[in-house]
Amino acid sequence: MSLKKFRPTLLSCILVISLLFSGTAYAQEEELPDPGVTPDSPFYFFDNWGKKIGMFFAFGPEAKAQKALEYAEERLAEARAMAIRNKIREMEQAANGYDEFLAVVIERAEEARQRGASDNISEKVALATKKHLDVLDRVKETIPKQTEESREAIVQAREASINGQQNALRVLARERLERATEINLATIENRLNRVRAIASDNNTEEVEEALGDIDRIFRFGEEISEIARGLGKDTTTVEELVAKATSVHLEVLTEIHEKVPEQARVAIENTMANSLMNRERVVEALRNKGALGGIPEEAPALERIQAEVLEKVQERIQERLQEENRGRMPEPVQEKIQERTQEQISMPQPVVSDNETEQEETTATESGRVRKSQPQLIIKPDASRP
Repeated sequence: MSLKKFRPTLLSCILVISLLFSGTAYAQEEELPDPGVTPDSPFYFFDNWGKKIGMFFAFGPEAKAQKALEYAEERLAEARAMAIRNKIREMEQAANGYDEFLAVVIERAEEARQRGASDNISEKVALATKKHLDVLDRVKETIPKQTEESREAIVQAREASINGQQNALRVLARERLERATEINLATIENRLNRVRAIASDNNTEEVEEALGDIDRIFRFGEEISEIARGLGKDTTTVEELVAKATSVHLEVLTEIHEKVPEQARVAIENTMANSLMNRERVVEALRNKGALGGIPEEAPALERIQAEVLEKVQERIQERLQEENRGRMPEPVQEKIQERTQEQISMPQPVVSDNETEQEETTATESGRVRKSQPQLIIKPDASRP
């Protein structure tokens, strides 16, 4: 088997591990540089001067993007340090500095792309900003009493982080489509871990925020594929990755659904609908190519979703399809989505015998079937991968 043929199989195998322990990956401390001189120091202006000088002596757009990324991470470390010390004004100052340096990163990275530079800086930015989202979650949790100003500063920093990653992935997808997809899916995994970690905290706002991130990243994954198709690239391996990942996403969302506050369940159902639609689109593409292989046409998680929940998911799908099809005829793949979800709703609920085994990894309840073990997924986004 050639390396080219072996690689998709290897990538598919990588897709099977990590959401095993609730929030384990999420709870790990993210590495950031030492904050050094912080905004509460009277000598902080020296730090600002030093960074201006550092940027001046970074020659070329790629070097400037790399230097600005280092400084953005230092500002993020400062924001975290100030939040821990409950110095809210200084935290806001550092968070605003993070936004400014990240804007420089994106500007210089785009300039480097236009000059034909390598895609290394794009991958570094995409990986770094995935990490930054986790750090910003912790910064927000650290603040004992958020003011409107502090909240706005973190919201802006999160927006800058997501935009920075997606701009970087747009560039990366032009040359390394599979890698861009892996990082995008890994970011979804992190956001799912975030939801899982806070599902029982009765904090609807935080759950909905993380789910909003997931929905946005789902939609961006479709944009990555559109970029590839516009360039005439083969998207088969990407579709395989997405099909496997979204199957696991659905299982995780099913597990979380009963844990979140009642008010947050609508948001979970919306995310389940988006995941299901995303999966059906890539499965249909693989089916048309005759490339489904061992990927099941229907997501296994659908069999475990209670009928009443699946009906609500179907309603969300209908709403989204109506919005997408406003003023035009529905596409065949959208009709297929409607057919498949309706078939699942119409199917009788599974009957579970008293001697059901541990290998089946399910347990009977009055309302349906519930997974005993948590589904697993890993997208390995390390920068060392060739």
